[in-house]
Amino acid sequence: MAWFYSEFCLCLLLFSFPISLSDPALPENQTEAVKGLISRLLGEDYVEKFDLQIISATSQGRDVFEIDSSGNADQVTIRGNTGVAMASGFNWYLKYYCNCHVSWGVNGTGDQLNVPTPLPRVTQKVRIESPVKYRYYMNVCTVSYSMVWWDWQRWQREIDWMALQGINLPLSFTGQELIWAETFIQLGLSEAELEEYFSGPAFLAWNRMGNMRGWGGPLSKSWRSKQANLQKQILQQQRQFGMTSVLPGFSGHVPKELQKIFPHANLSRSPDWGRFNDTYCCVYLLSPADPEFSVIAKKFIEVLMENFGTDHVYNVDTFNEMNPASKDPTYLAATSSAVLKGLQSADPDAVWLMQGWLFLSGFWGADEMKAYLNVIPNNKMIILDLDTENRPIWKKSDSYYGKPFVWCMLHNFGGTRGLYGNLTRIATGPLADRAAPGSTMDGVGITMEAIEHNPIVYELMLEMGWRSSPFDLDEWVRQYAVRRYGTKNDALLAAWHILQTTLYTIPSTSKSQVEVRPSITIGKNYSPNTTALVQAWRLFVQGALEIKPVGPFRYDLVDVTRQALLNLFTDFHSMFMVAYQRYQLYHVNSSVEFNSIVSVMLEIIDDLDQLLGSDVNFLLGIWTTTARSWGDTEEEKNLMELNARNQVTLWGPRGNIEDYASKNGWSGLVGDYYLSRWHLFVSRLQGSIHDGTAMDFNAYESDLLQLEQKWSYTVKPFSIIPVGETVSIAKSLVTKWGKSSTQGYDVVPETDASGHDLLWGTSQMWTRDVEQLKLLCNSDALCAGFNTNGYLKNMTASAVRVHSPNTDLYVKIM
Repeated sequence: MAWFYSEFCLCLLLFSFPISLSDPALPENQTEAVKGLISRLLGEDYVEKFDLQIISATSQGRDVFEIDSSGNADQVTIRGNTGVAMASGFNWYLKYYCNCHVSWGVNGTGDQLNVPTPLPRVTQKVRIESPVKYRYYMNVCTVSYSMVWWDWQRWQREIDWMALQGINLPLSFTGQELIWAETFIQLGLSEAELEEYFSGPAFLAWNRMGNMRGWGGPLSKSWRSKQANLQKQILQQQRQFGMTSVLPGFSGHVPKELQKIFPHANLSRSPDWGRFNDTYCCVYLLSPADPEFSVIAKKFIEVLMENFGTDHVYNVDTFNEMNPASKDPTYLAATSSAVLKGLQSADPDAVWLMQGWLFLSGFWGADEMKAYLNVIPNNKMIILDLDTENRPIWKKSDSYYGKPFVWCMLHNFGGTRGLYGNLTRIATGPLADRAAPGSTMDGVGITMEAIEHNPIVYELMLEMGWRSSPFDLDEWVRQYAVRRYGTKNDALLAAWHILQTTLYTIPSTSKSQVEVRPSITIGKNYSPNTTALVQAWRLFVQGALEIKPVGPFRYDLVDVTRQALLNLFTDFHSMFMVAYQRYQLYHVNSSVEFNSIVSVMLEIIDDLDQLLGSDVNFLLGIWTTTARSWGDTEEEKNLMELNARNQVTLWGPRGNIEDYASKNGWSGLVGDYYLSRWHLFVSRLQGSIHDGTAMDFNAYESDLLQLEQKWSYTVKPFSIIPVGETVSIAKSLVTKWGKSSTQGYDVVPETDASGHDLLWGTSQMWTRDVEQLKLLCNSDALCAGFNTNGYLKNMTASAVRVHSPNTDLYVKIM
C-alpha cells in the first residue's frame, strides 16, 4: 500500500501507538470501520446520528475519545484518535447515556440495545484519556478453548466487541498452520510428515507451544487454507479499526523429522507435558543458540508477512511450562537474543511480546530472569504479566528490569464455569500498580483461557483501560445491572449487591462435583457464598416476574440458578459419601437411605440440564455443530466432532488432562455425559451394597474410561435450539430446590445438640439457608434435625442440648 499520508496523519498514528505500523489504516478508513460497527449493532439508520471525527492523541501518545452534542442538534459527536478510540467513545455513550449494554451472547442475545429516542444529549463535553498505551486481549489458549470453530460472522462480531471495549493489541493466531506448513515444506519436510506433527483443530494451542503433537489430527490442507483466509479477514478488520495485531513468531518448536534436514542441529526432545504416549508426546525444540534457528525464524516471518502482512509485534514463548536446559546466564542470554534476532532478521522493526507465565516456575530466580531479559532492549519487548491479579511477577522482578508490562487478569483456566471474580481487586489493582514507584506498567489486558462467561468481570477489567482514578464500585455495579437489563428493579439491584459482596470477591473457583469424575473420595471445602447465592437466586426469580426479561437477564437467571443447583449438589454429595462410609464401617444395609440420596442427586443433574437447555448460550450443540461445519467430508466432520467432544471431556486419548476444560454450563454435556458417568458410578455402589460386597473400584475405573472414550468418538447431534421457557423453569426450580417440603420442624433458639450426636462428624453443609437445610435433612431418614451452622444431626432421646449463642436448633417433627 502506498504511503500517501499527510504529515498530520502520520504524526497522529505514531503518537496513538508507540510501535510503528507498516500498513496503518487511513484515518478515513478507521472512521468508516466505526460506521460499519454502528450499522451492524444498531442498524443503518443510526449511522448518521453520530458525527465521527478524528483528533490527535494525547501529548503522551495515549488514546483519547471525546463525546458531546455541540454540533447538529440531531447528532452526537464522537471524536477519537483511532477507530478503536472512537468505538470506545461510542460504547461509553451507549453505557452511560443510553443505559444500553453490549456483551457476549449467541446471535446478539448478550445485548440490551433499547436506545432512547431522541438520542440523549451530552451538554458538557466528555473527554476520556487512556492512562496506558496497550489494551491487550487474549490468551494463547483462548483461540482453542473458545474460538476454534468460529466463522467470519462470529469473528466480525468479536472484533466489533473488541473495538467497543478499547482493545488495541489483540493476539491474532488464527490460520498460522498454513504458514508453518509452507515454511517446513520449503525446508524439505513432506505433507505426510506434517500430518504426524500437527494436532487436530481443538488442540492447536498446545501443538504451537510445543506441548504435544498429532492428537486429534490429521489437519487437512483444506482446514489450513480456510483458516488462513479467515485470518486475512480478521487482520483486515482489526487494522481498519487501528488495532495492532500480534502475530506468531518462531519459538523453536519443530517436528522431529527436521533432524534429517539439519542433522547437526541442536535439537532436544521436549519433556512430557500431559502424560501422552510416544505417538503424541513431545515436540522437538531447536535451541535458539543454534545457527539454524535464525534461518528457520527468518523463513517463517517472511512467509508470514507474505501472507498476512505485519504490524511488527510477535508473540514468542519458547519455554511455556517447560524449563530451559541450563541455568547458565550466558546460555539464557544467548537464547533470548536469538529469539529477537530471528524476528529482526526478516523484520528489523520487530517487537517481541512474551508471556511472563514462564517465570512462575521455580527455575527462574532473579539472576536467571535478568540474564534472559536484560539483553533485550526495553523498546523491543512487551511482557504480559499474565496473572497480575493473583500472582504479580513484576513485583519480584524489579518491574521486569525496565521492560514495559501489561497488567493482566487471567481469571479462568480451561473455561471453568462458576460465578466468581474479584471486582474490588480489578477496580483498584491497575490504578495502584501503575502509580507504584518504579513500575513500568503500560497496559491492561484480559488473558483468560476461555471467554463467554462472567461478563461483569471482563467489562470492568477492560474499562480499566480508560480509568485513571478511583471510582465508586458499588455505583458502577448498580449501573451495570440497570443497563444490562434495561430497567431499574429493586429485587435485581439487591441481588447484584449480594453477588458483588460475596461471589464477586473471590478471584478463582473450583470445579463442581457434577463435572468431575465421580468418586467416593472427592473432598470439598466450605463455600461461605452458598447461602448468599440462594438469597440472590430468589431475588432473581422475583425480578423475573416484575420485568420484561431481555437476553442478558435470561442468561444471568440461568447462570445464577445453575450455580445454586451445583452448590446444592455438593451438599447432597457429602451426604452420599457419608451414607456409603456408614455402610462400610458398620456393615448395615443402608440401601434405602443411600438410594434416597442418590435419587435426589441424579434429579438435580437432570433438572440442571433442562434449565441449561432453555437458553441458546448454554447448549453443547452450538459447539459440536459449528465444529462439524468445518469438515469438507463426512469423515472430516466426524473428526471435527471428535475434537470438540474430546477437548471438553477426556482432553487426550486416555484422559490425559481429563475434565480440565469441563463445562457444567452446557446442556447436553451435563445430561448426556456427566449424568451417564454418575449413573455408572452409583449403580456400581448400589450393587455392592445390595450384594454386601466391596465395590471393585479398578473395574469401575476401567469401565468408566471405556464409557468416556466411547462418548468422545460418538457421532450424535445435540440441539442448537433452546427448549422451554427460562423464567418458568427457574421459578419451578427455586420452588423445588430453594424451599423445603411439608416436613415440619420445631425451632429451639440459642441451642445446639451435643457434638457427639452430629450425623456427619465434623462436616458442615455448604448452605446455611434454613429452607435448603430442611431439604437436605428430609432426604435422609437418619437425620433428625440440624443447626443453623450447617450441621445435620442424628439426635437420640439422650442427646444433650446446650446453650449456644447465635445458633438455632431445628428438630424434625416425627
